[in-house]
Amino acid sequence: MLKQVGIHELLGHGTGKNLRETAPGVYNFNHASPPINPITERPITTYYKPNQTYSSVFGPLASTYEECRAECVAMALSCDFNILKIFGFDTGKGDIDMSSKAGDVLYTSYLSMARAGIMAMEFWDPKSKKWGQIHMQARYGILKTFLTAGHGFCVLDYENDDLSDLTIKLDRSKILSHGRPAVERVLRLLHLFKCTADIESAREFYDGELTCVEGPFWAEKVREQVLKKKTPRKVFVQANTVLGEGGKVELREYEATCEGMIRSWAERDV
Repeated sequence: MLKQVGIHELLGHGTGKNLRETAPGVYNFNHASPPINPITERPITTYYKPNQTYSSVFGPLASTYEECRAECVAMALSCDFNILKIFGFDTGKGDIDMSSKAGDVLYTSYLSMARAGIMAMEFWDPKSKKWGQIHMQARYGILKTFLTAGHGFCVLDYENDDLSDLTIKLDRSKILSHGRPAVERVLRLLHLFKCTADIESAREFYDGELTCVEGPFWAEKVREQVLKKKTPRKVFVQANTVLGEGGKVELREYEATCEGMIRSWAERDV
């Protein structure tokens, strides 16, 4: 969705200040009186040293961690009426009316993210116990955030032991009261650890807690159903326009197959 992608890219990846020692003895923050860590309520003790970057400090964790942070920004700010208004979703009220078009967009955004968290299991390797796709690891972590938000905000419903009837139930009336606060709590940690170069806390929280696949329910049952119900990847084939008899422009379309794609390209240069 344009709204979610826009917030993800512009405000997710585009905001935040990494505290660093830019040169020996030179800091981009008040080193004599450092900012207070909101978790410990004490001055921060970690920051980026000269020649260190986010990528060099966070290493293999950097990409997926940053994608999760940006996704959380998008999920949190999607609940802001003024931001939704920028994207053309105006309820005409000061607060979001969940029964309005803006409410539909917000609900769809949260439900789609929950579904993406389920589909992410395709990219979990039970043998190596590692993720094969950075965005999917991030979305799985956000789904876990939804599921632990409490008060029935997001639950997985099923009757069959093999989870063949697995259904996501997300209460749209609790997005603002429970969904958003849960996402903001996670975002607060992700953002803090990144800005202060606290890789140890980041790794413990992100790998060890947020995106850790625990037990056979996820690693076996959910993953099995995701793979069983996987559909072929969609093929988008571009049509061509050609001059027909009498100089009339005709639209030539092709089948959504590999053969159709090749034919589309071949006939484009004729």
